[in-house]
Amino acid sequence: MTIIPQRLFLEVTTECNLRCKLCTFWQNKDPRDKITLASKVKFVKKVINWLEKCSERYRNSFSLILTGGEPFLYPKHIYKIAKLCEINEINCCINTNGSLINSNLKKILNSGLTALTFSIDSHIAQIHDSLRGSIYLFDYVLATIKKIKQKKDNRNLPLKVFVQSILGEWNINTLPSHVNFFKELGMDGIMFQPIQYPFGLQIPENWHSHFKKFPNSETEIQNGINYLLSLKQENGFVMNSKEEIELWKSYFQNPEYIQRDLNPCRAHEQNLIVDVCGNVKFCFNKELEPKNKIGNILTNTIEELWYGKNALQERQSMRSCNRACGIMTCHIDANLRES
Repeated sequence: MTIIPQRLFLEVTTECNLRCKLCTFWQNKDPRDKITLASKVKFVKKVINWLEKCSERYRNSFSLILTGGEPFLYPKHIYKIAKLCEINEINCCINTNGSLINSNLKKILNSGLTALTFSIDSHIAQIHDSLRGSIYLFDYVLATIKKIKQKKDNRNLPLKVFVQSILGEWNINTLPSHVNFFKELGMDGIMFQPIQYPFGLQIPENWHSHFKKFPNSETEIQNGINYLLSLKQENGFVMNSKEEIELWKSYFQNPEYIQRDLNPCRAHEQNLIVDVCGNVKFCFNKELEPKNKIGNILTNTIEELWYGKNALQERQSMRSCNRACGIMTCHIDANLRES
């Protein structure tokens, strides 16, 4: 069976307008040689044409995800690519901190996006704002969500509005209140991501032992996981699968490595990640040297980027990886995803 990517991650920008405590993206400045919007659009068209040749049913499992930084720093990129996806009947999703979209509601609703996911790590305003480094952000984002939901419901639009929360020491013991808050808000679902070491930084050994936000109470971790598992028996509001949540037990015991027979990572088979300069990789946590080791969308064909010698070598190398980042929502086997 021919393996084709199920997730195309297109990095809109490396920059972010907030100063989150769990991330270092706010320190970034996009490089001068970043690719243009026209180059991104051209590549997406090539990917679509290639996928249509590979499989008539690729649309059933394929999604394009716009990432950052904060993608809404460059809204033109979002609307252009989302509309292209809509025309070609492809799912187009985006993650956002929600701080920049209040004035663009009409454009968002008409954009062609199929899923809009807000990163909100606590249902308590003070905690969320502290983590994000921005006072009153929580109230602003909630007001934005309510406006979007009201307008999309009035027009019966198919756009889904989700929330994604990092699991950390600040919320692991308040998950019932956390989940109920967003359910009552009318969100279409919630997804959790166990806390990770910040992207783009060298991961030190035993990092979790001195990472202040990592939950250290085994009782709270176990209770939190058991609660989420119990919800899976009741409804589908929690989008993580039962199998995925079960894996978090071993992750919180050892967030650096995972048993190879338990590793759910399929990033090497399912991900095609394009950075802001057009370089391609399969794993968010693995920094390639040189960055165009697999290839670049400006100089390589999609076939070379996916099936080329360098791509196959990198994929083979990743098969033996047992880093615990395999449980990340963007790395995990898509067959374990329920939404």
